Amino acid sequence: MLLGDIMPDNQLQSNAQSTDGVSEFLELLGNKYIDEILSLTSIKECSALELSKELNIPLATVYRKLKLLENSEMIENVKTTINLSGNEEKYYRCLVNEATVSFHDGKFSIDLKRMDHITKILRVWQRFKSK
Repeated sequence: MLLGDIMPDNQLQSNAQSTDGVSEFLELLGNKYIDEILSLTSIKECSALELSKELNIPLATVYRKLKLLENSEMIENVKTTINLSGNEEKYYRCLVNEATVSFHDGKFSIDLKRMDHITKILRVWQRFKSK
């Protein structure tokens, strides 16, 4: 499920009785591992191995959660490196700046503010500037 498919203009809406994308999205955000991964990747770019070690989450679980987050367009792969053993190592960054959940007139809505292109450019500039 891509959030873009069910969330035009960064907003999900649902009747309280419905079981569409809002319920699935809330369940995704309520997951402890998802929360920890989003928190850490909002601070810095992380590989699956780094997330596993820093958050004490099994590596297979990290890969599953990264796939869910990537499919939901909440994180993105920002770079891929080849390590000394010749394996690819992907680094991820959180794309969500703010999420607001509302309940009004019997309907849930979720408003996501994603990182814009200017913020991405500034982050890249900061990375090069610090080297």
